[in-house]
Amino acid sequence: MANCPACERDIVTPFALNEHKWRWFVCPNCAARLERKKPRLVVPMTGFFLALITLGRLGHTYAIVAEVLMVLIVVVMFVELMRPQLQLREPLPKPEVELKINDPSN
Repeated sequence: MANCPACERDIVTPFALNEHKWRWFVCPNCAARLERKKPRLVVPMTGFFLALITLGRLGHTYAIVAEVLMVLIVVVMFVELMRPQLQLREPLPKPEVELKINDPSN
């Protein structure tokens, strides 16, 4: 469940990897077009994950600590993906050229 930013009601979001449903996702209460915000912790956690790989090479104790922290990072990333934050989708831009097929030519 996530909150709609327009009407502040709880709504059910599609699965994180289902891009087709996210493309056409609207709030069932207010019909606002929604999209998920980019996860804020993925990039810093990925860098920390790579640093833990080198920490694990320093010794047995460090390897155990690194593995525990890696599992914790993976759990945090999954929680971040399963509970997305929503934002309003920007409206489509107006076309520069319009085709007026039904208009009589003058």
